[in-house]
Amino acid sequence: MSSTPFEQLLENARHNELVMSKMQALEMALISAGDFPQLLGLLLDDIQSEFALDSVHLHWVDPQGEVQALLCGGGLDLDEYPRLHFIPSQFPLTHLLNPGLRTRLCAFQPGQHGDWLPDEGMGSLALLPLVRQGHLLGCLVLGSRDPQRFDPTLSTDFLERLAAIAGVCLENVYHHEQIKRLGLTDALTGVHNRRYFDQRLDEEVTRAQRQGNCLGGLFLDIDFFKRINDTWGHPAGDAVLQEVARRVKSMLRITDSLARYGGEEFAVLLAQTDLEQAARVAERIRAAVAAGPVCLGGGLDIPVTLSIGASCLHGLLPQETPGEAARRLLHEADSALYRAKENGRNQVMCHTAEPAGAPDHG
Repeated sequence: MSSTPFEQLLENARHNELVMSKMQALEMALISAGDFPQLLGLLLDDIQSEFALDSVHLHWVDPQGEVQALLCGGGLDLDEYPRLHFIPSQFPLTHLLNPGLRTRLCAFQPGQHGDWLPDEGMGSLALLPLVRQGHLLGCLVLGSRDPQRFDPTLSTDFLERLAAIAGVCLENVYHHEQIKRLGLTDALTGVHNRRYFDQRLDEEVTRAQRQGNCLGGLFLDIDFFKRINDTWGHPAGDAVLQEVARRVKSMLRITDSLARYGGEEFAVLLAQTDLEQAARVAERIRAAVAAGPVCLGGGLDIPVTLSIGASCLHGLLPQETPGEAARRLLHEADSALYRAKENGRNQVMCHTAEPAGAPDHG
């Protein structure tokens, strides 16, 4: 028996009320999100489940890789977010969206939309531009197997409101993470500081244990750094530290962690890296630093070399806590560094089971 127009009207009202209720709950959760994992979980998982979608992808405009660096620097494992994508420019997106960067509903066309919604069997999609102050941050793409789900004739009021709130929250969390990062960054070199490294070390040890992966660790020390300060002055020493940090960072992946651990000493964490691989990375770093002098202008060129100790965590020992394993990784890398110093500097040494003397990095 078909429903009367009045009954259909009531049914539509109930449906809209339910959608509005879900939307308000989602909006409050988005506004309350305090970090990237929480926010990304809401955007990629909660939206999909709450609104019975078949796929949700987030494409983030990131020309310089700054967003990826910030996420990885905050301990986020991007491999755990396969539906989060980074694009080098906003222009591939702008021609897909409606004029004025408005939400667009359309039928799914593999040749045109496959890169934005890389899931099979999609019938229709909604493109929600995430805009702040006229700047396109990215695009949230909602997909359904139902060709009628996102019919172009439907109203986009709810979706545009969601896009506006998501854009604000994305920008707010990004700025919050930037501010937090300032307190975990070495002011001179621009790399992370020891406080950050210690926090990240605990996270990476726990992650390596959970996933059954190796974790490589490096300690790097600038050879005869005191002599540089004594001969050319502390400004020259500061310039050497900055250039060494830049060269070391250029040899690392975005998922690796570099920190100025103290004075002229740096520390590196290499995710999913065994000892042999860590030694190869260390050798590339050593060669990059030794390849040429640090040029300070006025004909002043300072040759610089590094001594590096490498170690690897293959899991926890019996009765060992993650914190104890983290300290063991650092101690083994530090002991290897001490041996590199003893053996003549400007070289890489890997941890062995042999006992070493107390580190004294001159």
